[in-house]
Amino acid sequence: MNRNIWILIMGVLFFQACLDDEGNYSYSELQPIEIDSSGIADSYRVTQLDYLIIDPGVKQGGDDSNLAYEWKIFQGTGMPNTETGKVVNDVVGQERKLNYKVTIPAGEYTLAFTVTDKQNGVSEVLSRKLNIESFAPVGLMIMHGDSDSTDVSILVNNRVVADVDKDEVKHNIFSMTNGHRAPGIPGRVGYVMNTHNVYVYTQGAHGGFRTRGSDMGILDTYAEMFTDRMPDSEINFQGYGQWSYNDLLINGGKLYFVSQATTTFTKFGVPIFGEDYYAEPFIGTQERGYYFGVFYDKLQRRFLYINGQQVLKTFKDAGASAAFNMNNVGEDMVYAEHGFEKKWYCVMRDPEVVTDYSIYVCNLEAFDDGNRGVGKYSASGCTDMKDAKAFAVGNRAEILYYATATEVKQCDFKQTGNAISRYRLDDELVREGYEITAMHLFKVSGNANEGKLLYVGIYNEASGEGKLLECPIVETSGEILSDRIKIYDGFKKIAHMSYKSK
Repeated sequence: MNRNIWILIMGVLFFQACLDDEGNYSYSELQPIEIDSSGIADSYRVTQLDYLIIDPGVKQGGDDSNLAYEWKIFQGTGMPNTETGKVVNDVVGQERKLNYKVTIPAGEYTLAFTVTDKQNGVSEVLSRKLNIESFAPVGLMIMHGDSDSTDVSILVNNRVVADVDKDEVKHNIFSMTNGHRAPGIPGRVGYVMNTHNVYVYTQGAHGGFRTRGSDMGILDTYAEMFTDRMPDSEINFQGYGQWSYNDLLINGGKLYFVSQATTTFTKFGVPIFGEDYYAEPFIGTQERGYYFGVFYDKLQRRFLYINGQQVLKTFKDAGASAAFNMNNVGEDMVYAEHGFEKKWYCVMRDPEVVTDYSIYVCNLEAFDDGNRGVGKYSASGCTDMKDAKAFAVGNRAEILYYATATEVKQCDFKQTGNAISRYRLDDELVREGYEITAMHLFKVSGNANEGKLLYVGIYNEASGEGKLLECPIVETSGEILSDRIKIYDGFKKIAHMSYKSK
């Protein structure tokens, strides 16, 4: 019993000593850290190379001198970034106010702000979602240039990218990143999802580049994009197309095919062979693998295709329901583009009568049975087609636009066979010397404006200045709503447009 009393007395004395202790372990004197989040957004969206600036209020009683700060950006998964090969978990600031020039790759992250009491280690954390956009953002890429150089700009607005609040053009991304424009006349620009690359193809002796999707920094020259480096004397870029993750390239009249099924870039190999041909710079594709690429042979004036084994094949002769013989056309191809119901609409011209045009329609959504040529229509009533500077094909109805120097017309090939005037450049633009150089009909699956926007590039040769016209259209009729046209400045001669989805 005496032993138990003694233990009880010692416990009381020990407890009293703890209460009298005025050292660092007195929880009664801990001062809470308060982060004022009233001036901090719920989430942040910032572009690479821009500055992320956040100025939060922080206090701990009357003296904040013992506080330490840390801003960290980290990703929610442990998967390495495809560009850097590293998992992002970076400290980007150690001051209360964050002033960070964003160099982390594009993606979705968490931004964490930690304030720590250096004396006792107690911390307070505030976190927000952070979306870092590429220096080359999602939007409509516009390739433009002059007689010996090329650049790429990107249009961003809520018509082409649903969840943005911007309406602007990010100009000259290629030259801003690389310090120079791409040598050569503009050819085509294209984006590949799996490898997150942008191809900047140019005409002439250079051919262009493969670039990073995030900022269009150069990764390979055109010659280096081939398994066996292409000699400079053989560089002659003419056309590019893609379906799913497959790339198709036309150089010097020959077709190259490669699958980009992984995030690692695969180089082009040898050209498709097996027949003597010279490919026109337009490529027919579809998404089901019936044909891995369709093109028009300039030599024999016929359509050819490659199959899944990358073997060059001729189409069967015309079947009972065919509108024309795919294997024996006899016309010259002027233009081709996929449109309504994914059919391939081809503008063809009589080689003997250069004013005689026809529209050939191919259905590539089934295996060859001799009936892939599903339509042939006269376009003889579509006046001035011989003077066309650009074409565009709709995908919500069978709409074919063509543009002369100052006018956009619609070829009504299915009904009247005649032309319908849809838009003329304003008199002031004509007086200043502007002419139409390019057209692009916006076709991004799932976008609310799919098939409803026609983009028209115009150029003033004397001043070297180009403009982009965003033209809303009635997608079922082809009418251009001229009172709603928006004009963007700051380009050279616009040659091609393509959507960048990431």
